[in-house]
Amino acid sequence: MRADDEPHATAPPVASGAKVDTRDALAQQLAEEQATIASAQAIVTTKLSAADALRVRRVRTAYRVLHAPLAPEAAPEERMATARRRAAARLLLGRDAAERGILAEELGHLKAAAERAHGDAQQLAAVALPAELVRPVHGKIARRFGALEHERSKAMLSRHGVDLEVEDRATVVAPADGVVTYAGPIRGLDRGAIIDHGTFLTVLAKLGDLAVPVGAPVKAGDRLGSAARHRVYFELRVKVGPGGLPIDPEPLLTKTR
Repeated sequence: MRADDEPHATAPPVASGAKVDTRDALAQQLAEEQATIASAQAIVTTKLSAADALRVRRVRTAYRVLHAPLAPEAAPEERMATARRRAAARLLLGRDAAERGILAEELGHLKAAAERAHGDAQQLAAVALPAELVRPVHGKIARRFGALEHERSKAMLSRHGVDLEVEDRATVVAPADGVVTYAGPIRGLDRGAIIDHGTFLTVLAKLGDLAVPVGAPVKAGDRLGSAARHRVYFELRVKVGPGGLPIDPEPLLTKTR
């Protein structure tokens, strides 16, 4: 599993202590996703229309080439040239059909994505969102949620959670009541735990040891393990859409119990 620094639409980061309407932030995230899908649909639809228009012209040309009469007394060179033209026409028609098929398939995927995003937006209205979360570990926010520029490549990435600067081997606790659904290695984030809280999930990672097994119920403030080094990763996802929607957990954090 990999939870950190992936391309994804996210709401803008919120300054520490700022008030935030979580539902509005999620609605904005979904609206941006829908706008991106709609833009892609428009581009692919235009390409598909252009491909269809070009294919019509090429089919007419190919029909003339494929059905052009060849005189019985035609020389071998002329017969060979005609055969090459007919083979090229068939090849071109096949290539055009394949390219159109790719565009049509892509448009189908985008339509399905648009329907899914619309359903997600409707689902959001009924989802119970957390009002506050127990701070999972003592420490300041070192890396915040949202867009960031990669230091080496300068590529823009989206951080799906926050990093907290902590003391060595600091105790990490559950941010809310729930059930542990995963405990083990998380690619790029040492070890960690995923907790199901009903309508949302939390991810605690960069841990050195885990004190809870999969399936264990936990209460807010229960010990999950300890930090592997001086950073702990914390992510919050609401159960809307495939994989859930990541939102900034920082404004919801209370003091550690």
